[in-house]
Amino acid sequence: MNASYDVKFWDIRPNKSTKPGENRKTISYTVRWTVAAREKSKTFRTSAQANNWLSDLRQAAKKGELFDLETGLPQSMLKAKEARTVYAFVRAYIDMKWPHAAAKTRERAIREFMPVMPQCG
Repeated sequence: MNASYDVKFWDIRPNKSTKPGENRKTISYTVRWTVAAREKSKTFRTSAQANNWLSDLRQAAKKGELFDLETGLPQSMLKAKEARTVYAFVRAYIDMKWPHAAAKTRERAIREFMPVMPQCG
């Protein structure tokens, strides 16, 4: 993971935009910050949401967290990607289908999934 402590925050910027099919203008709010001189931004519907997001980012920087260069988010806000093995996928599939499957379907599933199942004994 490429990360940096070099984070700078800008003021929240209101944006006037028109929704498709409407004549009235709505205001959205954009939070802008940089991580290692790479500009990042996120737009919110209300100023309160934008202020909360900016506050969370500032608190993470104050705690000394590293910010990811790609996403611009601190480590505490990054979502861990859950890697799923083939074995886990097969187990979940069988657990879901098994109670409602006919006998021949169960037999075929065992034969088809045998190569991915771990060797026993």
